[in-house]
Amino acid sequence: MQKLWFILKKEFLLLFRDIPGLIILFLMPVLLIFVVTLAQENALKNQNSKTNILFVDESNTTLSNKIKANLDSSGFFHTVTMAGMMPVNHSLARTLIEQGEYKFGVLIPHTDSAITLLIDPTLQESFKVSATNSLIYIIKGTQTKEAMNDILLKLPLEMQPVIQSTIAETMKKIPPVKEKFAIREKSAIRPNVIQNNVPGFILFAMFFIVIPLAGSLITEKNEGSFQRLRSLPVSLAAVLGGKVLTYLVVCLLQFVLMLTIGTWIFPTFFGLPQLQLGHQYLAIALATIAAALAAIGFGIIVGASATTHSQAGLFGSVMVVLLGVISGTFLPVHLMPEFIQYISYLSPVRWGIDNYLDIFIREGNVVTILPNTILLTLFFGFAMITSIAIFAKQK
Repeated sequence: MQKLWFILKKEFLLLFRDIPGLIILFLMPVLLIFVVTLAQENALKNQNSKTNILFVDESNTTLSNKIKANLDSSGFFHTVTMAGMMPVNHSLARTLIEQGEYKFGVLIPHTDSAITLLIDPTLQESFKVSATNSLIYIIKGTQTKEAMNDILLKLPLEMQPVIQSTIAETMKKIPPVKEKFAIREKSAIRPNVIQNNVPGFILFAMFFIVIPLAGSLITEKNEGSFQRLRSLPVSLAAVLGGKVLTYLVVCLLQFVLMLTIGTWIFPTFFGLPQLQLGHQYLAIALATIAAALAAIGFGIIVGASATTHSQAGLFGSVMVVLLGVISGTFLPVHLMPEFIQYISYLSPVRWGIDNYLDIFIREGNVVTILPNTILLTLFFGFAMITSIAIFAKQK
């Protein structure tokens, strides 16, 4: 026990003297969660706000006026017909959109030829598709309604009131469309950008311990301190156990830091929703310890395999970012190609994120997270056994 205590003391001293490593461990994940979360929240607000579109009406018909009215009343678009003191025509609209001052334009020509949508060529594909689909839906809907009205007007006068009444009664019977989250009844947890982002960045922060952890192993191997420790009556299990316990404390501190950001900093200073933890505290503890052990195992196996700091730093950082990307830290997994979705099931980062999502959003319990928790623990065991074998071979 005394040997383990001195090993722990050594590990904490090495860690606190590594200022760049501490910055990587705590500051980088904090910066990333702020940048990504605030960017996503701003994008959501922009989606909920109206998009200004240039509206050029060269026909000035009943149909064109109704299209303009329906666009303005849609809640998604605001039509612009004047640029400063000048009325917008086809040429001016094309110039303004080409320069990026407006993203979309609707051109209704004099004749009955096609209505033209002018689009900024620099728009991201996802936003362009969603906005153009909405524009086409509103325009087509208006055209269809006007076509139906034209048909009604051509019918005998005595039939028109009956048909109009029938249409009105039929429309009233159409049930409304509602949005509802597929969560438990009376659940206090509501999905939002915070509930979805914090789990990913908890795992991202934990797995970034690969850089200082692998670096400390490489330093000890290259400077000979690791061999000197082994020459003493100190087992390899005690040496590695000291590192595991030290970085387990670091992972728990990162977990607390991310929870503090989600439950206090974001709601207090940015007006974002508060992270709701639920009441499954044992499940949260098990998920956190299992994720931390998997991250530590990853760091130890990289440190055991690499021979230089540059190898460990480059491979470790690239792998953490890659695992974070395919596991849903920055982008929802369901939006990725199908083969990447299958690959993500092999990622320990994905297992840890799914555990937190099961707890924070689906209000799961210990039984719910048990499969992924077992996988994380097995990954830690595999990494430790492999690392011990590598150290034995190097000896």
